[in-house]
Amino acid sequence: MACSASMCFYLLLALLGPLHRPATTPAPAPQPHRLEATPAFTLPFKLVGGLVVLRDLRCNGQRGDFILDTGSSAPLVVDSGPFAQQLSTTQPPQIARGQTGRVVVQALAVREFALGPARFTGFAAQAFALDHLRRYTGGPLLGFIGYGLLQHFEVVLDYAQRRVSFYSLRVPHPARRPFTRRDSVAFTLVPGRGFPVAAGFIGQAPVRWLLDTGAADNQLDTTFCRTLPLPDRPQPGAAEPSTGADGHRQLVRRSMLREAVVGETSWQGMPVQLAAFARPANGQPLPYQGVLGFPYLSQDKLVSFHYGRQQFYALVPTRTTAPAAGVR
Repeated sequence: MACSASMCFYLLLALLGPLHRPATTPAPAPQPHRLEATPAFTLPFKLVGGLVVLRDLRCNGQRGDFILDTGSSAPLVVDSGPFAQQLSTTQPPQIARGQTGRVVVQALAVREFALGPARFTGFAAQAFALDHLRRYTGGPLLGFIGYGLLQHFEVVLDYAQRRVSFYSLRVPHPARRPFTRRDSVAFTLVPGRGFPVAAGFIGQAPVRWLLDTGAADNQLDTTFCRTLPLPDRPQPGAAEPSTGADGHRQLVRRSMLREAVVGETSWQGMPVQLAAFARPANGQPLPYQGVLGFPYLSQDKLVSFHYGRQQFYALVPTRTTAPAAGVR
């Protein structure tokens, strides 16, 4: 996930896998078990530099803020500090790599995580030090909510009202939706990761875009940029320092794409940050070459990620709506 350069830090918590894999294939990680089947609920959020921050959520007896991050594959990423006495002593720490560098990751057995009225248990969260990021979010940051939990919902972001609604999928009595779906962008979920990736073009060159609520800016990989024909290649602007979740620093550059196509829609003059994306440790190619963050996702003030249909929708309210059940 990436944050604005004005905030002088850059995050990508969609970890690309451990650098040192065991000789034997590990058992599949336990998946979150939901303890109820609330059809729909709405929570307020604070928009911090383009990031959707949910306040005062509860995890294993601790309360704090969580960032909604569609660019994270884990159900939860948590700050290791507040959970130091609860971290696994049977699983050795792993060295993992994201967009910005390496980080030591430990496991936290989640007894209960409460997302409003939705409660989950029986899974492991990724834990590493996030204390140096709290000054950017302005509150007691506990972690990030990723694909492992979000896949249970159609997630509706109301940027104008600062509300996020969760419509449960695969429940006996789904809630009615108080909106109609307008434009849509199809995405695929990267196997084993859950990243929502949409196809598009820059000029005639195909590009795969990560749709990331945890990114305050649109971004493009510098290595990929060098493969573009000169007329379509973005020209780098002034360098700005960025710091990752693990404290790793790099320089990013502001730029502009003359035209970018996402799905079937075209954006003239798309602002982007040019950044060096880290390569997966296993040598596989990146599943995406660009990241579409807050500037793209918030063009329509009411949008949704439908994980069942694998569609990103622009929405239109069908009536003046009261918050769904469970609003706080």
